Amino acid sequence: MRHNTGFVSLPETKRMNTKIKIHWIFKCILTLVYAGIIYWESSKDTSSISLPYHTDKLVHFAEFGLLCLMTCWSLSAARIVSNSIYKIILAISLVSLYGISDEIHQLFTPNRSVDIFDWLADTTGATVAGFLWQIKEKSLVMSKTAVKM
Repeated sequence: MRHNTGFVSLPETKRMNTKIKIHWIFKCILTLVYAGIIYWESSKDTSSISLPYHTDKLVHFAEFGLLCLMTCWSLSAARIVSNSIYKIILAISLVSLYGISDEIHQLFTPNRSVDIFDWLADTTGATVAGFLWQIKEKSLVMSKTAVKM
């Protein structure tokens, strides 16, 4: 119920907060499941798989780019800061740290090795995905303001 002041009444605010929390939790669960899939796949022995030279870097780029997009998607529903660029920087940082942990995890996996260039591909994929997310966010904001005019 809206009052003449323009503020939302307390019961309506609670319903909106509950809806946002459920929506945010769902996004976070999907993102964590995808991160778990990356962890599970990096636990496998890949010595029997032959890929062309440096193709694995493209795989890392795509995997962690998608993880960054999902992290941006999850953080878009979070109420941590109002400026979306900070959420994108946070998403890129989290994904880059996850890339480091993935490489350390591969250190203990048979027939897997740690490669700094894999981590660079992870971080580059996350950064490109973060910039793409920022472009999408700005275009949405611009289209919403154009509709209001």
